[in-house]
Amino acid sequence: MNKMTLLIVDDEIYAIQGLLEDINQEWIGLDKILTANCYTQALNVFLENRIDILLCDIEMPFGSGLELVEWVKKQSPETVCIFLTCHDEFSFANRAIKLQCFDYILKPVSAEVVNDVLKRGIEKIREKDKEQVYREYGKIYFENISGTEQAEIEAGSDAVEKIEKFITLHLDEELYVDLLAKMVFLSSAHLSRLFKKKHGMGLNDYITGQRMKVAKEMVETTDLSISMISSCVGFSNYSYFIKLFKKTYHKTPREYRLEYKK
Repeated sequence: MNKMTLLIVDDEIYAIQGLLEDINQEWIGLDKILTANCYTQALNVFLENRIDILLCDIEMPFGSGLELVEWVKKQSPETVCIFLTCHDEFSFANRAIKLQCFDYILKPVSAEVVNDVLKRGIEKIREKDKEQVYREYGKIYFENISGTEQAEIEAGSDAVEKIEKFITLHLDEELYVDLLAKMVFLSSAHLSRLFKKKHGMGLNDYITGQRMKVAKEMVETTDLSISMISSCVGFSNYSYFIKLFKKTYHKTPREYRLEYKK
């Protein structure tokens, strides 16, 4: 788990001191809190440290908080930015929205509100990190299945076997019968007939069946989100994936996972 660092930027020293006293680091999940009194100091801190959350005032000497966040969005786009200001003005709030700030808090503010906003910011970062890990996991999952992809496809002498292997290696992609047939120099109708003879179903039904089979395996053996699994097995329409999974296994993926883990 990555260590989380917060940077507080405010030209009022007493305001910073008050925040340091109010923030419950352990509850929020912060490992380090750094401070700066102006725009220039804040830039230096960013250049020397990885900052996960920025909590800054808007009006400061030698550069505003808005200018600071604009710079941060370019130089450190993963940083969660939160404004803490006494200015309840539409122009400031509107600019903050355009800069895609996580939140906009008005002073004076209670410790409870500050801690709640910071905790939500940390949770957002952790969720994003988790999604990235899951994406990599899904990628590795299919790479492990593939092995020596090209060699396996070329080695097969039977057209159906070649297409079966190709489908297994490319379930996360759009699979068109016409293109698959061209790969083995057959018509789509002839290839479907071959699949019907071997598997008792046409090529499209075979592809759907394989996607459902792998989806079920991933629901059982991974912690990937259901939407991620849907994407990994080639469904761009999440609702259709849920409907098809339920039709195949008589439960939604979430219900199936809960029952399987029991």
